[in-house]
Amino acid sequence: MTEKNHYIAVLIAKYLDNSLNEAEEIELTAWINAEAHHRDLFEQMTDPEQLTTHLQQFYTYDSDKISRKISQHIPEFNAEPARIRPVYLRKWGWAAAIAMLLVGGSYYWASRLHNRPAVIASVPVNIEPGKQGAILTLSDGREVVLDSLHSGIVANQSGASIVLSEGQLVYDPTTTGNMDVQYNIMTTPAGRQFQVTLPDGTNVWLNAASSIRFPTSFAGNERRVEITGEVYFDVIKNANKPFIVAVKDKLDIEVLGTSFNVNAYENERTIRATLINGSIRVGVPSTDHKKAVTLQQGQQAGIINSKITITDNQDPEKILAWKNGLFNFDGANLEEVMRELERWYDIEVVYENGIPNADKFIGEMTRQIALTDLLDILKRFQVDFRVEGRKLIVVNR
Repeated sequence: MTEKNHYIAVLIAKYLDNSLNEAEEIELTAWINAEAHHRDLFEQMTDPEQLTTHLQQFYTYDSDKISRKISQHIPEFNAEPARIRPVYLRKWGWAAAIAMLLVGGSYYWASRLHNRPAVIASVPVNIEPGKQGAILTLSDGREVVLDSLHSGIVANQSGASIVLSEGQLVYDPTTTGNMDVQYNIMTTPAGRQFQVTLPDGTNVWLNAASSIRFPTSFAGNERRVEITGEVYFDVIKNANKPFIVAVKDKLDIEVLGTSFNVNAYENERTIRATLINGSIRVGVPSTDHKKAVTLQQGQQAGIINSKITITDNQDPEKILAWKNGLFNFDGANLEEVMRELERWYDIEVVYENGIPNADKFIGEMTRQIALTDLLDILKRFQVDFRVEGRKLIVVNR
């Protein structure tokens, strides 16, 4: 089957399961409206009675094996469906999705498009995309896992209430005075991202495999935080108290009030600070302060071996794709893409027989896509993969 047909099969399965996001719904609608036979096929595949017939035909290829695999995931598969249409569709939607995604059912649907015998292929258990979540390490060493907590007060420290609200952490400095300043660390493991509002009202977004160390209140004449990984800042303006972002001993960014993104992963060759709005001053701590540079909107500072290089005309949509729930691979090479997948899907990438000489990648897509489906898209760039557990093997043929 073609990769396009496989992708459409996935979208239809997600439609049946009521799990399409907005972008996927637009893609599926465009495909349906493109040609009359597309609409006919869609109606066949989403009609409960015909779907039942198709699945029963699908079982004839290896009914015992496939039924066992499906029943492991949905024991109620053979139960009498409800009479209410939406519930009925959801039940069969799960069956169709599992048939297509776990036991190769999408090859069956593709074979109907081409009127040729189906070929059943083994499909590995899929690896789901990352999600919201983080670990808050308090100053006394206690760790609070935020993934599964309900909204409410997480802790009280030095006159500040730490509140989890609508999937983000908010510091509310309810009292003032001579309270001791304490430092906490927010960490997003691989496969997680999170948002926190600091005591001064500054909003911070952490990409996967990132961290920020910050105080419970900003005392003194500056607001200083330390980060690793990739972090986006929307800083509250305070002319009397500049905001300082430190990347270990490699980079200091001084801000009054602005929005900017910092990418400082240890396994990336270059630290990148990109200004979205306002103005920031970028300097390397180990060098003369006079060598610090001021960025204007749209500029990016790249730091390699304590040397700063300025690049103009950066695309903010590309820089902030991760924050907006997207992958943007425009101009990225294979290794850059694989490092991003490692962080988002919490996997290990291994190159078999060396690194393939693949073309530069292009395109933008949702980050809320299962790994197997994403790999099907990336294969269009003449790269082969296989998945073994949580290990992604890139095959160099």
